[in-house]
Amino acid sequence: MVNIEQTTLSNGLRVVIQPDSTLPLVGVSLIYDVGSRVEKPGSSGMAHLVEHLMFQGSEHVAPGEFVHRIQGWGGAVNGMTGAERTTYYHSLPSHQFALGLWMDADRMRGVGFDEAAFERQRATVLDERLERINNSPYGEALVRIGELSYDDFGYGHPVIGYRDDVACAQSDDARQFHAQWYAPSNAVLAMVGDVEPDEAIDAVHTCFGAVPRADTPTRPSFSEARRMVPTRESLRAPLASAPALFVNHPAVPYGDPDFYVYEVIEALLFRGPSSRLNQRMVMEERCAIKVQGGYEAHRGPSLFSFFGMMPEGGDPDRLAALYADELERLVKQPVSEDELERVHNRVRAGRLFGRQSIVHRANALGRSLLYHSDALWEERYVERILRVGPEAIQRVAARDFDPNASVTLEVVPA
Repeated sequence: MVNIEQTTLSNGLRVVIQPDSTLPLVGVSLIYDVGSRVEKPGSSGMAHLVEHLMFQGSEHVAPGEFVHRIQGWGGAVNGMTGAERTTYYHSLPSHQFALGLWMDADRMRGVGFDEAAFERQRATVLDERLERINNSPYGEALVRIGELSYDDFGYGHPVIGYRDDVACAQSDDARQFHAQWYAPSNAVLAMVGDVEPDEAIDAVHTCFGAVPRADTPTRPSFSEARRMVPTRESLRAPLASAPALFVNHPAVPYGDPDFYVYEVIEALLFRGPSSRLNQRMVMEERCAIKVQGGYEAHRGPSLFSFFGMMPEGGDPDRLAALYADELERLVKQPVSEDELERVHNRVRAGRLFGRQSIVHRANALGRSLLYHSDALWEERYVERILRVGPEAIQRVAARDFDPNASVTLEVVPA
């Protein structure tokens, strides 16, 4: 049985600890239950901007000192923002694990950036957006396919935000966002590594116990009307050297029992050189240079996505037809036992390799508690994947991969 300790502080902070003395290290993940999906039109990109500002100082930690102290002890540190959550993670030698907790608690109480630091970080985010979207061959297409795939703004806009929204953001907006969402009752703290649970829990109480409880705003709820007519659009991309095709279908959210079926379908179609789409589209038909995609799961409306980059002069209609044919094959032909076993092994291997990183394990542990209220969810993941059989794949494919529900974006090099 996996040894996992859990507790909840009086201010609402949920804490989960998994001891592991294999290495004298501790990985810490502090996940806030807020991401870009809470943003409204005109304020896109705020969750990501606040993530940057969390490293610009707090009451007792000077700007840049969080990273400097962690790295000074040989640890790793970073943060990431998604549609559903914002995660701050680091690793430290086990005898210094309390240092990271103390600094995380200090910036949970409040960010300490000044106007100059805010301007610098806003400029950094704008440069990041320029690199990822404007100067990326398919960056604008990625934004557009998201807009086409969702009616609701929350999931339909890019996590990094729209340029004008970020450029117009004010420091008071960022402070208000932090005050609204960065409360202990809206966070999960996960620790994995060489630490005694009782000692770790005492340190958490010492560092976080005095952070005042706060009620977080009501989260938006999302629903999407069933798409009855396929959507197709073409986009000219000045920086693209090769044509490409995006295709999205609506999919079930995280909490749906068919989550695991989608994970298997993703591995079957996309993962590895022997995956079905790579074999047919790249190796056999040679109508694509590369293919990628899979299950984009949210707690609300979700997607199953396809991206194919074609050779010069490639035919998007042919590529779209091949993809539709492979989706139909999932419905008509049961996956053989041999192929399904290979797919199961592929998923299991990927999960096990991911556990080599202590920070990755802390992130997965915290995510399990945040999304599923089950700290053992990650431990049961492979077991549930192995239960997915051919009949479940056929059922889900027949139900969800309706051609009339598809959204297609053709990218034409300019």
